Amino acid sequence: MRFFSQSQENFNTDRLIMTRTIAVVGSTGQQGGAVVHALLHAKGWKVRGVTRNISSQKATGLAAQGVDIVAGDIDDTKSLGVQAIFGVTNFWEHLGQGLDADAAGEKEAEQAFNIASAASQIPALEHYLFSTLPKARELSKGQRPVPHMDHKAGVDDRIRKELPDLAAKTTFVWLGWYAANMASFPLVRPFELPLSGGNWVWMQPSPAEACLPVCGDVKVNLGTYVRAALEHLEKSLGKYVNVRTDRMTFTEILKVWSSATGKHAQYIPVSVEAFESLWGSYGLEMALQYFSGELWPDWDELEPSKMCSRADLMIADEDLVNLKGEFELLGTKLSSA
Repeated sequence: MRFFSQSQENFNTDRLIMTRTIAVVGSTGQQGGAVVHALLHAKGWKVRGVTRNISSQKATGLAAQGVDIVAGDIDDTKSLGVQAIFGVTNFWEHLGQGLDADAAGEKEAEQAFNIASAASQIPALEHYLFSTLPKARELSKGQRPVPHMDHKAGVDDRIRKELPDLAAKTTFVWLGWYAANMASFPLVRPFELPLSGGNWVWMQPSPAEACLPVCGDVKVNLGTYVRAALEHLEKSLGKYVNVRTDRMTFTEILKVWSSATGKHAQYIPVSVEAFESLWGSYGLEMALQYFSGELWPDWDELEPSKMCSRADLMIADEDLVNLKGEFELLGTKLSSA
């Protein structure tokens, strides 16, 4: 199986610049797609999209736009010929296959470390970007482990311990809560209350005044951060970047949602037990993540000496789409059936 192919065109004689290739694992997904679109027409970059199904509608669509689509399985550690890699794995996919949360996290961590191991064997590699999350278990002093966060964070530690040369050229990417969740993720969507005259409710397992770190429009913002990290290696290598536009309470988020939709809505906090009984393992995982946000809503303060800030990357506010902007773009999708 071909994981990454060797580029035949590494030098652009018209521009007299070296053309680098970035391999984007999960290129048809939300995160990978954001990176692809940010770099597809960027000067000096060729994008290689790695996906398990090169015949899918999304893959063929990317190929039509000029992405070099290759078949790859993230369990396959063979790789060649790229200068940068963006690696992302999908905990929720494994959870949806019937694994419990810890087993899903272990499977994801295995795949994530396979990608890192493959990256470490590429002589030409200059930059590895890994989508990860903070250490919930450690930061909560063991009170509230969050499997999809903790297993990802464990890969960070393995990279530093077992692959120190790769760690030195890795940017660890944290993403906050997706604003688009409120349009597409059933657990997170408000719903209309029957016989209420058009009133809506948003039921979540967290106090109304608890804060969430929000990444805004992931399709725009993640790509913006990755491109900036690639352009500012002197700032980003070996560091964490926090893709966040807002830090807001649930009450504040719902107020913006109501403004965007024109719907009157009420926030109703529910217990973790009730949310889990409604949504199963997905509900429990979401509830645990929310609790971690109650403990430390500002991720920039978690590892201050290891952070690469938005200012370091020279990203301006106008380069990003915040929660309000994303809700305006989503429009009727926020309240449609």
